[in-house]
Amino acid sequence: MPTGLRGSLGRLSLACFALCAGSGVALVPLYDPANARESLEWIAGGVPWGFFARGVHAWAAWGLLVCGLLHVADVLAAGGDAKLAQGVWWRSSALLGLVFAALLGGFVMRGDAGALGALRVARGLCESVPLVGAPLVAGLWGTGETQLAVVAMHHVGTFTLLVALLSAEHGARLLPDDRALVLGACVVGALAGLVPLPVGDAPEVAPSGLTEGPWYLIGLQGLLLDAPPAFGWIVPLAVLGLLGGVRHLKGPPRRAALATLAFALLAWVGFSVRFLLLAGGTR
Repeated sequence: MPTGLRGSLGRLSLACFALCAGSGVALVPLYDPANARESLEWIAGGVPWGFFARGVHAWAAWGLLVCGLLHVADVLAAGGDAKLAQGVWWRSSALLGLVFAALLGGFVMRGDAGALGALRVARGLCESVPLVGAPLVAGLWGTGETQLAVVAMHHVGTFTLLVALLSAEHGARLLPDDRALVLGACVVGALAGLVPLPVGDAPEVAPSGLTEGPWYLIGLQGLLLDAPPAFGWIVPLAVLGLLGGVRHLKGPPRRAALATLAFALLAWVGFSVRFLLLAGGTR
């Protein structure tokens, strides 16, 4: 197992995933995909400690993403990718994309105005994929905006299982160690208790300006303000492809690839700031 910062971030990522999956299991019986927003209102206000379980689920998911991104950056900076087999590194790179997809599915499952706006955008991006756009939309997002059973199935089943399998392969373990789990539980539990998550506006409420999606995809929204919809899947796939390809490069080509990834991150931040400024100006 890796040691130092690299190992700590990896172990924290796995701990956050375990907390997210465990709290998700507790929430599944309480969630109705046909009445998504009403389910969240009931969980938040009608189920004892329901708000806490929902908070743990969300904060652990965000912790998984943040720790995972920092883990990837630290591994690349230390050249740790060279210590992994090529296939394992490529699947580990794909794992990052799966985490984003799983979190987006969770956001859509809220069923509020912002979630349905994100669902429309996601469908538009999938429809722009040549040849397979229509079946991709139906397979990933279903056929109706109020029936989120397909989205819930992938969030709870498909993506969770894939993330678990690839995490186990990457870290050579299925369960987190006790220290990381206790630390993650303390941080996530404190945030869940101190920062309750609100229930979003009803779908019938018209937004007063640009609809903000999940915070981790606002950069993509900023890009799509001017770029064609196809950029919404071409750019992420290109970044993941470059991340996987770094494993095969050495010397100046590797440094150029890492610089390109750093530029993509800065561009993501820039597009996020631009979108937030425009969204604030339209209210």
